[in-house]
Amino acid sequence: MSVEIRPASNGDVAAIVSIDPAMAIAERRHDYVTKAIGGHGGAFVKVLVLDGAVAGFAIMGEFFGHPFLERIATAENRRRAGVASALMANIEMGIEDDRMFVSTNESNDVMRTLLVSRGYKVSGMVENLDPGDPELFFVIFKTDIDAAIEAAR
Repeated sequence: MSVEIRPASNGDVAAIVSIDPAMAIAERRHDYVTKAIGGHGGAFVKVLVLDGAVAGFAIMGEFFGHPFLERIATAENRRRAGVASALMANIEMGIEDDRMFVSTNESNDVMRTLLVSRGYKVSGMVENLDPGDPELFFVIFKTDIDAAIEAAR
Protein backbone atom coordinates (compact mmCIF):
# COMPACT_ATOMS: atom_id res chain seq x y z
CA MET A 1 0.00 0.00 0.00
CA SER A 2 1.44 3.37 -1.02
CA VAL A 3 0.42 6.58 0.75
CA GLU A 4 1.40 10.09 -0.28
CA ILE A 5 0.31 13.50 0.98
CA ARG A 6 1.07 16.24 -1.50
CA PRO A 7 -0.13 19.62 -2.76
CA ALA A 8 -3.12 19.24 -5.07
CA SER A 9 -2.82 20.07 -8.75
CA ASN A 10 -5.44 21.01 -11.33
CA GLY A 11 -5.39 17.35 -12.38
CA ASP A 12 -6.90 16.48 -8.97
CA VAL A 13 -9.99 18.71 -9.27
CA ALA A 14 -12.28 15.98 -10.66
CA ALA A 15 -11.27 13.56 -7.88
CA ILE A 16 -11.75 16.23 -5.19
CA VAL A 17 -15.19 17.16 -6.51
CA SER A 18 -16.22 13.49 -6.66
CA ILE A 19 -15.19 12.93 -3.02
CA ASP A 20 -17.32 15.74 -1.62
CA PRO A 21 -21.01 15.57 -2.63
CA ALA A 22 -21.48 19.28 -1.83
CA MET A 23 -18.79 20.09 -4.39
CA ALA A 24 -20.54 18.15 -7.14
CA ILE A 25 -23.83 20.00 -6.61
CA ALA A 26 -22.65 23.56 -7.09
CA GLU A 27 -20.51 24.78 -9.97
CA ARG A 28 -19.16 27.53 -7.72
CA ARG A 29 -17.56 24.80 -5.57
CA HIS A 30 -15.59 23.63 -8.61
CA ASP A 31 -14.34 27.20 -9.03
CA TYR A 32 -13.57 27.38 -5.30
CA VAL A 33 -11.35 24.27 -5.50
CA THR A 34 -9.60 25.49 -8.65
CA LYS A 35 -8.89 28.88 -7.08
CA ALA A 36 -7.66 27.28 -3.85
CA ILE A 37 -5.30 24.99 -5.78
CA GLY A 38 -4.00 28.11 -7.54
CA GLY A 39 -3.29 29.75 -4.18
CA HIS A 40 -6.02 32.40 -4.45
CA GLY A 41 -6.21 34.41 -1.23
CA GLY A 42 -3.34 32.43 0.30
CA ALA A 43 -5.27 29.15 0.17
CA PHE A 44 -3.72 25.78 -0.51
CA VAL A 45 -5.02 22.27 -1.02
CA LYS A 46 -3.47 18.98 0.00
CA VAL A 47 -4.52 15.53 -1.14
CA LEU A 48 -3.85 12.14 0.37
CA VAL A 49 -3.21 9.63 -2.40
CA LEU A 50 -3.68 5.98 -1.51
CA ASP A 51 -2.54 3.37 -4.01
CA GLY A 52 -2.60 5.96 -6.79
CA ALA A 53 -6.09 7.35 -6.09
CA VAL A 54 -7.04 10.52 -4.22
CA ALA A 55 -8.58 9.29 -0.97
CA GLY A 56 -9.07 12.66 0.72
CA PHE A 57 -8.35 16.35 0.53
CA ALA A 58 -8.01 19.38 2.78
CA ILE A 59 -8.40 23.03 1.82
CA MET A 60 -6.61 25.59 3.96
CA GLY A 61 -7.37 29.27 4.04
CA GLU A 62 -7.23 32.11 6.53
CA PHE A 63 -9.50 33.18 9.38
CA PHE A 64 -8.83 36.56 10.98
CA GLY A 65 -5.18 36.26 9.99
CA HIS A 66 -4.75 32.69 11.26
CA PRO A 67 -4.63 29.36 9.38
CA PHE A 68 -8.12 27.92 8.89
CA LEU A 69 -9.05 24.44 7.71
CA GLU A 70 -11.88 25.39 5.36
CA ARG A 71 -12.84 21.94 4.15
CA ILE A 72 -11.73 18.36 4.60
CA ALA A 73 -13.30 15.24 3.14
CA THR A 74 -12.53 11.57 2.67
CA ALA A 75 -13.66 9.30 -0.15
CA GLU A 76 -16.63 7.23 0.99
CA ASN A 77 -14.78 3.92 0.57
CA ARG A 78 -11.86 5.21 2.70
CA ARG A 79 -13.76 6.69 5.66
CA ARG A 80 -12.80 5.76 9.22
CA ALA A 81 -9.35 4.67 8.01
CA GLY A 82 -7.33 7.66 9.26
CA VAL A 83 -7.28 9.68 6.02
CA ALA A 84 -8.61 12.92 7.54
CA SER A 85 -6.45 12.50 10.62
CA ALA A 86 -3.32 12.00 8.48
CA LEU A 87 -4.14 15.10 6.41
CA MET A 88 -4.69 17.14 9.56
CA ALA A 89 -1.45 15.93 11.14
CA ASN A 90 0.44 16.85 7.97
CA ILE A 91 -1.07 20.34 7.92
CA GLU A 92 -0.61 20.88 11.67
CA MET A 93 3.10 20.05 11.43
CA GLY A 94 3.52 22.83 8.88
CA ILE A 95 1.68 25.51 10.84
CA GLU A 96 3.95 28.42 11.68
CA ASP A 97 1.28 30.56 13.35
CA ASP A 98 0.52 30.27 17.07
CA ARG A 99 -2.91 28.70 16.39
CA MET A 100 -5.12 27.11 13.77
CA PHE A 101 -8.90 27.19 13.41
CA VAL A 102 -11.46 24.81 11.91
CA SER A 103 -15.24 24.75 11.90
CA THR A 104 -17.94 22.16 11.45
CA ASN A 105 -21.67 21.88 11.79
CA GLU A 106 -22.91 20.98 15.25
CA SER A 107 -24.58 17.91 13.69
CA ASN A 108 -21.26 16.55 12.34
CA ASP A 109 -20.46 14.15 15.17
CA VAL A 110 -17.66 12.42 13.25
CA MET A 111 -15.73 15.66 12.68
CA ARG A 112 -16.36 16.92 16.20
CA THR A 113 -15.03 13.65 17.62
CA LEU A 114 -11.95 13.86 15.38
CA LEU A 115 -11.24 17.44 16.44
CA VAL A 116 -11.57 16.73 20.15
CA SER A 117 -9.37 13.61 19.83
CA ARG A 118 -6.69 15.79 18.19
CA GLY A 119 -6.77 18.34 21.00
CA TYR A 120 -8.95 21.05 19.44
CA LYS A 121 -11.12 23.12 21.76
CA VAL A 122 -14.45 24.80 21.01
CA SER A 123 -13.83 28.47 20.37
CA GLY A 124 -17.28 29.75 19.40
CA MET A 125 -20.47 29.24 17.45
CA VAL A 126 -22.22 30.99 14.57
CA GLU A 127 -25.93 30.62 14.00
CA ASN A 128 -27.82 30.86 10.70
CA LEU A 129 -25.19 29.63 8.23
CA ASP A 130 -27.14 26.40 7.94
CA PRO A 131 -30.52 27.08 9.61
CA GLY A 132 -31.06 24.81 12.60
CA ASP A 133 -27.47 23.49 12.52
CA PRO A 134 -25.02 25.97 14.09
CA GLU A 135 -21.41 26.14 12.94
CA LEU A 136 -18.97 25.35 15.76
CA PHE A 137 -15.49 26.85 15.58
CA PHE A 138 -12.52 25.05 17.09
CA VAL A 139 -8.95 26.13 17.77
CA ILE A 140 -5.69 24.34 18.45
CA PHE A 141 -2.60 26.17 19.64
CA LYS A 142 0.88 25.53 18.26
CA THR A 143 2.10 24.64 21.76
CA ASP A 144 -0.49 21.82 21.89
CA ILE A 145 0.52 20.60 18.41
CA ASP A 146 4.20 20.61 19.42
CA ALA A 147 3.42 18.77 22.68
CA ALA A 148 1.48 16.07 20.80
CA ILE A 149 4.34 15.62 18.34
CA GLU A 150 6.85 15.34 21.19
CA ALA A 151 4.64 12.84 23.04
CA ALA A 152 4.41 10.66 19.93
CA ARG A 153 8.21 10.31 19.70
